[in-house]
Amino acid sequence: MPKQLVRNPLVWIAGVFAVALAIIFTYAYVGAFLNPTGNARDVPVAVVSEDAGAAFHSIKLNLGGEFASSVTSKENASKEVRFTVLKSRKALLGQMRDDKVFAAIVVPRDFSQKVVALLAGDVSAGKGLQIEILTNPQAGTIASSSGEQIANETVQRFEKAAVTRINAGLSLLGVKHSGALASAFSDTGIVRVEPAVALPGKSALGTGPFFFQLTIVLGGFFMAAIISAGAEVAAGHTKLRLPGLTLQYPKTNASESGLALLKTVFTLLFAVLAALLQTLFAVKCLGMQATNPVALAFFSALGSAAIAMITLFFLLTFDVVGRIVAVLVTILFAVPSSGGVYPAQTLPRFFRFLADFLPLRRMTDGARSLILLNGNSAAGLGSALWVLAGYLVAFALLTLLVVWQRRAREVRVPAGATPRDS
Repeated sequence: MPKQLVRNPLVWIAGVFAVALAIIFTYAYVGAFLNPTGNARDVPVAVVSEDAGAAFHSIKLNLGGEFASSVTSKENASKEVRFTVLKSRKALLGQMRDDKVFAAIVVPRDFSQKVVALLAGDVSAGKGLQIEILTNPQAGTIASSSGEQIANETVQRFEKAAVTRINAGLSLLGVKHSGALASAFSDTGIVRVEPAVALPGKSALGTGPFFFQLTIVLGGFFMAAIISAGAEVAAGHTKLRLPGLTLQYPKTNASESGLALLKTVFTLLFAVLAALLQTLFAVKCLGMQATNPVALAFFSALGSAAIAMITLFFLLTFDVVGRIVAVLVTILFAVPSSGGVYPAQTLPRFFRFLADFLPLRRMTDGARSLILLNGNSAAGLGSALWVLAGYLVAFALLTLLVVWQRRAREVRVPAGATPRDS
């Protein structure tokens, strides 16, 4: 072991930096997901009241309307959940197709009528007393289950409050009340949970769009890294060492700007080609279902090109450090903030902030729309196209700026000369 290298502070700094990166990895992939319930903010849950209301003696009941009013009142406001009151099931399904709702509570038309029948002594009415909780599995498994949990807890709180309020009103009227209402409300059968929309087969329980786009990100990242390294070897600037083999080409007279331009063109070309073939392989060979596979292929090509340009820019600008920066931007922090498995509403604040800026979140939204939601623009596809196109154009221009700067430097310093010679 060379003693002079052991004493070199740079070696120790590199070790400390690597340890810090390992801790950052732990924070990103463990810390982001450990406490989804505690981190929950603005989980979107809808409420639909179809209750027609009923009357018992002089008491007018419309428990569905009361429920809708109570969940949106300031007294019951919570940072954990964002309730939206909708007028109909049709509107609800529209919101779910737009990926705007994780779960919904639906109070049926005859709910208050059955409560009145119970109060009048018809015990059999309690058997059909149900509030529906509709989940949205297309939003993802964790998103759907988070919405379902919040909906269940909300209904349970309302049930207890409703029983107390109704019995108090009956007491004021001098009407004797039985425990039938409380018994019916305490029965877990009062809540019926079912998915509002069905997932297609081979969808990874709604997480398929995320995992597919993650492969697109990895493809774009490695495309830039491999083509960049291959161009350096082909130009004779470095060697490729393999077990038992060292590949070295004669050094060419290719300029730095020309080499950078070559990397840019080939990276874009092969990033697009790879994404198209990845989509074809996933759909035709692996059986991944997509409502619009052709559009998915071109959308994935856009995402792959954007990721490749981001990666190449950092490689050209910061070299070895650029690889680390590119990993942080495109993969490390992008995966937990993507909303692919855990929705952004259940992540710590730092990752919710990143979700608005890092490309994988938009790629996941767009792919979910194209794979599960019939290419619905309002479900995230529209904004994803604009954001990814913006990333591609911005980083392509930045990369070309690097090429131009190198070309300008080469004009000032003739080939074969050093800055000092000139």
